[in-house]
Amino acid sequence: MPQNTLPTVWLDISDFLEYARGGNITVSGIQRVTANLVTLRGQSKYNVTPVVAKDDDAVLYAANIELFQKLVDGLQSGRHDSKHIQKLEKKVRKNLAPARTSAGDIFVIAGAFWAYQDFQFLKDLRERGLKIGVLIHDLIPIRNLQYVAPALTRSFEDAFLDVLSEVTLVLTISNYVRDDLKDYMQGRLGLDIPVETITEPTELPAVSYTYENIRDEVKAAAKQDYVLFVSTIEVRKNHTLLMKAWERLRLDRNLNVPNLVFVGKWGWGSEKIREYLDKTGGVGKWIFLLSSLSDEELSYLYRHCVMTSFPSLAEGWGLPVGESLAHGKMCIASNATSIPEVGGDLVDYIDPYNVDRACETFRSFFRDHDRIRQREKDIRENFRVKTWDAYCKEFYKNIDQHIEDKNALSREGNYVYSPGEIYFYGSDDVSEQNEKGGLLVTARMTRVSGWNRLEKWGCWAANNRAVIDLPTSLPAGRKVRVFIRVKAPVSQERMWLSCQAGGEDFAYGNVSPVAAFINFDGVIGQDGNLRVVLNSTGVPAPDSSYPTVHVGISAIGFVPADDAAACLGFLEKVLNETPKTLGDAIGTMPRGQASATGPGMGSPFLSRLLLGKAENPKPILGTVEKMSDRLSLFRARRSARKQKWGEAEKYYAAMLRRYINRPRILVQYGHMLKEQGFYAPAAEAYRQAAKIDPSDKEIRKHLAAVEHMVNN
Repeated sequence: MPQNTLPTVWLDISDFLEYARGGNITVSGIQRVTANLVTLRGQSKYNVTPVVAKDDDAVLYAANIELFQKLVDGLQSGRHDSKHIQKLEKKVRKNLAPARTSAGDIFVIAGAFWAYQDFQFLKDLRERGLKIGVLIHDLIPIRNLQYVAPALTRSFEDAFLDVLSEVTLVLTISNYVRDDLKDYMQGRLGLDIPVETITEPTELPAVSYTYENIRDEVKAAAKQDYVLFVSTIEVRKNHTLLMKAWERLRLDRNLNVPNLVFVGKWGWGSEKIREYLDKTGGVGKWIFLLSSLSDEELSYLYRHCVMTSFPSLAEGWGLPVGESLAHGKMCIASNATSIPEVGGDLVDYIDPYNVDRACETFRSFFRDHDRIRQREKDIRENFRVKTWDAYCKEFYKNIDQHIEDKNALSREGNYVYSPGEIYFYGSDDVSEQNEKGGLLVTARMTRVSGWNRLEKWGCWAANNRAVIDLPTSLPAGRKVRVFIRVKAPVSQERMWLSCQAGGEDFAYGNVSPVAAFINFDGVIGQDGNLRVVLNSTGVPAPDSSYPTVHVGISAIGFVPADDAAACLGFLEKVLNETPKTLGDAIGTMPRGQASATGPGMGSPFLSRLLLGKAENPKPILGTVEKMSDRLSLFRARRSARKQKWGEAEKYYAAMLRRYINRPRILVQYGHMLKEQGFYAPAAEAYRQAAKIDPSDKEIRKHLAAVEHMVNN
């Protein structure tokens, strides 16, 4: 492929190909957007090339435009079976070729961005100077949790956080989604990214149907008057409201109540809908269920219906409302979220939670069909169809302007990381942090190189040198203390780790399979970034997913090295973070009076550790750090045996600053504190050791004994 002379719009088609591979024979709402953006790509000033991105590959792969257009046309037509569509999709994949991207290009995701499992490729693209745009259809998986499967919420939010860390332009399909997104970004992420709205088209397929290919079951549903509801059959769409309203309306013998026709596939949370359908006994009598309709059959149902309804509880847009108006049919719709943006003054709205009011609204029209005809007349005279041509022109105008924006664009991500906070890598931690409220900024996209794919708990390094970059607001040269939660897989082989963060190398030694925080000194770089390099030996992977893995990470944070109060506060957070794999075994243990130390001081354990005597009195110079650590621990023990408490505390403090999660050192430190009569901080030391290793009965015995002393 020749080198680009003008910027290129690289349009992601990954989820479109997956959709075709899955055996679908017509386009859905999201896929229809991608299809038309490709077909009408000439609306951009620049070359628009469909590409596929791969989770574990920094290279984009360009599709042959002629082959992909054939696939688009095949799905758009709805006239082919799944085998034909899948054959076209295979041909597109077979002819993918590496794309030569350039700084100044833009990569655009208009489809289901959450289909990706890892977004490291976005970070790579931005670091190479590409801009990144994304189209957001709605925030329902994270704003309306009751309407979606929990697994979707987790995968969507993880993906959303990763995308927002790298994206440079966000487009939305309604003003409601725009405002909701801005609120989410500012309130939960502290981000301010440009957001523009491009409302969706209402244009119908330009086809004159003969209606000769309508199946008998569709004709049967349309034999009598009916109200049409086109939507996935799931709890969010609120089919139950219509069924409840219809049960009441049908009791009025003086009212001619049309049937209900539901068109759509079964979706998540549909069990209660099925139960209610069985309870009504109306299926096949006054309720008809249809799915997998052709465009011709759907047009047939719109043409013959009395009216449509769309009582959805939450939407990003509300396409069926626009389709109803485009067919010249009145619609009674929900007044929730974005739906009024679609229908404006041409739709009658109901409260989707109020069955009584819904009944009265439908009853008023069923009693006076002249009102329905007047509504249809208003629609014919005043409704303005938005075409796909107009939509694509507006879409590419925003993309082109963003390409041409000459404002300096950092090649770093959007997040700025603050001292004193713990940032997580794994989705399990993200979910827990979300429940706590506050800013929801993750470290997932701080991985630069040398990492495997993200997992629920965190991430394994892929080779012996793995790099992390945290953009900060601290000045260059500022010394910091870096905290990282690390672990090794359970293995007979030892994993050895050393770290570097702009300061001196820190030789940590062997890594435990129990996740624990380590800390070492670092320095902020000239660009304001904190670059962390982890060097570790490889051991066999725990589940054979990789031949070998290197050090695993699940959390990271940092504090200014010269701010003792900040270090104290951060260590308090570290001690409250229990590795997930250990469960809640320690959570029910009595705490006694161990933490009652007065405002602003944290626990007495941390106060002694950090503010008491925190410097090693005789640092060992000129020897490897690993040997130095062993010698420091030996001297701490010897000083404690001789009851030289001040000297012993200095050694233990120096060790625990670096190895805060080493149970052996914590237990020894607890013994020393207990012998001096400092029972409360001794209890804290034992408790932290027990939190790390809850199976150690000896630690529990020491903890129980000292807590008894505290309480008595």
